[in-house]
Amino acid sequence: MRQHFPRSIESLDPIFAFTEAFFEAKDVDESLLRTVSFAIEELFTNMVKYNAAGPEEILLELTPIAGGVEVSLVDFDTEPFDPTQSRAAKVDGPIEDRPVGGLGLHLIKKMVDSLRYEYADRRSTVTFTRTVN
Repeated sequence: MRQHFPRSIESLDPIFAFTEAFFEAKDVDESLLRTVSFAIEELFTNMVKYNAAGPEEILLELTPIAGGVEVSLVDFDTEPFDPTQSRAAKVDGPIEDRPVGGLGLHLIKKMVDSLRYEYADRRSTVTFTRTVN
């Protein structure tokens, strides 16, 4: 299932509804929903924040795979940013001593089974998989 969503934080509720409907329609294990929704929210929010002037909607595609789901988000007319190469977030020590940013991507990398990035023709595609362990 695939759907385009407006480049806006207000799209998150419709995205969550779309994701829940996909899980139900494709009989994906419900225990994966929280992690998948978190990863989608973080990636989508970053696309909105860092390409706010982007002219097009963001594409979300969900595909059932053995034991779980593959999720792709496509951002159009954007500069490259590879989340798989983002620096590891500092997660120890006092919070006031930690640099701002990067924690969401750090958590995604720990929570999903795989994370891939592709960039071509000013189009960024981030794909992740999550399966039942």
